[in-house]
Amino acid sequence: MEHSATPNNITAYRLQGFTGSRRRLLTLHDWLTGRDDLPAIAISGEQGSGKSSLAVAAAWNHFYDFSDGIIQVSPAGISPFRLYDVVRTFDTVLGTTLTRASDDRWGISILEQLYKRRRLLILDKLAGATERELATLVEIIGHLHENEGKSRIILIDRRFSANIANLVQHQHIHITGIPQEDLVAFVAARAPEHVRAAALKHAQTIYTFAQSNPLCMRLIFGLMEEFPFDELESILRGLGDQDESAPAINICAFALETYALQNPAAGVFLSRLVRAVGGVYERALYELFWDDLGPTAAYERTVSELATRALIERDPFRQRVVLHPIVRRYLEENAAMLGEEWDRRHAAFYVKQAEQYQMLPLQRWSEVDPDWGNIFAGADWCAKRVTRIFQREPESLVQSDENELATIVEQIDLPSVRADLRLAKDYALALAHYAFWRHPPGILRWLMVGAVAAQATQNLRDYAWFLTNIGRQYFFLGHVEVGIEWMQRAVGIFDERDILSDLAYVLTDLGTSYRVLDEPRRALEYFTAAFNCVAQLGDQHGLATAHMNLGSAYFSLNQPERALTEHRMALRVALRNDDKHLLASIYNNIGLVLEALERYEQAIEAYEFALAMFAKSDDLTGVSACYNNLGSVCYARGDFGQAHTWYTLDMALLRKRGAWTDLAATLHNLGHVALEQGAFDQAFAYFSESRDLYAAFDLSEYVQEEEEMIQYTQSQRANKSLTKH
Repeated sequence: MEHSATPNNITAYRLQGFTGSRRRLLTLHDWLTGRDDLPAIAISGEQGSGKSSLAVAAAWNHFYDFSDGIIQVSPAGISPFRLYDVVRTFDTVLGTTLTRASDDRWGISILEQLYKRRRLLILDKLAGATERELATLVEIIGHLHENEGKSRIILIDRRFSANIANLVQHQHIHITGIPQEDLVAFVAARAPEHVRAAALKHAQTIYTFAQSNPLCMRLIFGLMEEFPFDELESILRGLGDQDESAPAINICAFALETYALQNPAAGVFLSRLVRAVGGVYERALYELFWDDLGPTAAYERTVSELATRALIERDPFRQRVVLHPIVRRYLEENAAMLGEEWDRRHAAFYVKQAEQYQMLPLQRWSEVDPDWGNIFAGADWCAKRVTRIFQREPESLVQSDENELATIVEQIDLPSVRADLRLAKDYALALAHYAFWRHPPGILRWLMVGAVAAQATQNLRDYAWFLTNIGRQYFFLGHVEVGIEWMQRAVGIFDERDILSDLAYVLTDLGTSYRVLDEPRRALEYFTAAFNCVAQLGDQHGLATAHMNLGSAYFSLNQPERALTEHRMALRVALRNDDKHLLASIYNNIGLVLEALERYEQAIEAYEFALAMFAKSDDLTGVSACYNNLGSVCYARGDFGQAHTWYTLDMALLRKRGAWTDLAATLHNLGHVALEQGAFDQAFAYFSESRDLYAAFDLSEYVQEEEEMIQYTQSQRANKSLTKH
């Protein structure tokens, strides 16, 4: 059986040479699969002690127990742990869309992915999480605890807050290093072949100097390549304390400096690798980090020797190289500053990776995501560089009027910084499409940096496109009026230059914004203007969408016949291109209008067409919406048996998908159907399960509504019983 059966992003390279820890793994086995309802497990210990390797080994041992997915999350970019890293990694590994929800929904979204599923979530390096983020994690774990779910969360850090300690209770392993009984097996597995005999001979001494820390022991094995053990023992004694142990950072420093003295290029190479956040593909390792340091043979020898000495880690499964946190920490504190030119090279290299988000379909973004940390770092450098160029924050620059910004631009030496401004603009353009779907923290700043760079280099089309995307982000964050202001600034620029395709986009977004603000007449104005742009372009998909938007606007204005006309025009255009997803959306909208007109038979026909199209394109969210709409229209016309059938289909699909809050809503609908059928026991069961689901996600208003329906059902059941007697 292939291990790909379980969706995962386990860093399997950590298992290379992994030995021992039998008692720890048995303990983790009990906690991961036992009947105890504590869902959270903590692993603590100093850097290099093997915390992450132990968690990965436990995950691998229980690969099939967590058949719904194993998700390993580490901080990305140059920032500490952020809750965004969790939702982003869920999207990468499982193909979810959690990043499309606002941050106040992330807690519920993560909980929904773990609730009543067999999933393992590994959160590595919680240090730096905000109080709000830790509170959200505590809340998620608390709800899983209350509901005795099958999912588990492993929390990894050097030490934990009191709140986390209270949640994990006894399920906490503190690692000090390799257990004494595993020493010989570890040395045999990890020591390089030509020093293995000596390492086995002096294993206990090495163990003492390293304080049982496995990374430190591996660093000492590497040093045995350079020094006779008697000499090395004397050196290590000088690095340590009176008890003959040596701090991990001291051993790391000595190992790095020893190798760099022999191979100066390796010192520069390692200093550059500090910028490789989250690791780097081996192709990039050569092209960017080594290229000017020597011939290919020297590169291959250096990388091989660094890996043998544990100064880098090679991941053969993903063809990536990573730095251990201890090595990174030393290099960050002590490596020579590489300067602006190196940072520029790094950003220029990773902007090409960022551009893949524009070129690849969403389903393939997981191919780019391993480099998100480097992409993040490049974008962050661009923001800092533009700030240094103008000596002002990009946010204040882009909010100033065009004349003021033009005056500021005149004061800089534009030719000398033009290349950096172009790089910043290209970076922000590459991330604008990513931002539309995934909304990373910091994106508003990056888009504003792009806007400043575009304005300074007189690229007004890109400038207007940045204004549009800034508006989109404010819309996503719930600041719709602010978003409208930014988008309206873009309209004039596109209009003056007759850039109809971009103008149609921003006008459509403005129409959508006014619909959200419940101003349907203003929405109609913008949708009409967008339609007039698209009509001149010959874009069939855009034309169908424009007709559909007009239909929705007329429907909001309580003009269903006019709405129906527009949707039918959209249908005619979409049929020419056989765009199944667009056709499904149009049929669904037609069904909504026909239902409002109480033309129920035709509405059912439209919904069934939409259902067929969503099913063909494997859009389960669309299928669920159609089931619900079909249930609704059957309920409206009094066909409660058929309504029950459609809602039951939706219930089964939602259970399978694990869309628990949507399931609660469908159960509520089923409760009403059962009431109409006089099936009070069944209604009571539906409303009770709906209430329990809402309670599991702390949605108290909905819980209260279900409680009221339960009381009403009980009163009806009592009345029925009295009538019989």
